[in-house]
Amino acid sequence: MSEEEFNGFKASQYCDNEQCPKYGKVGDGIICIRTYKNKQLYCNCCKSKPFSLFKGTMFFGLRTPIDKIVSVLLLLSNGMGMNAVCKHESVTGDSVRNWIVLASNHMEELSNYFQKTCI
Repeated sequence: MSEEEFNGFKASQYCDNEQCPKYGKVGDGIICIRTYKNKQLYCNCCKSKPFSLFKGTMFFGLRTPIDKIVSVLLLLSNGMGMNAVCKHESVTGDSVRNWIVLASNHMEELSNYFQKTCI
């Protein structure tokens, strides 16, 4: 993951500590990098415990690079069959099914985000 991509994800993070005065506020500049290598952040306001860059996303806890997951989902959405996608991207069918389920669980949040930002 490039530094630009990392900072893009970091910019959308917020403190989820309800006791923090900046709780839930995105883009306040309070989220700092704890470790770039492990993709961990923390709130500079309340000095919260470190959390993952991908908390609250479908990518949380996955070890496969995001680019590969997005590529697989894009190929499927463009009509390529499951077996062809698995062969083309060198992934298993079980992994692809898992990513589809994860993506579908986040569709409501994604739809709400686009409605707020694009309309």
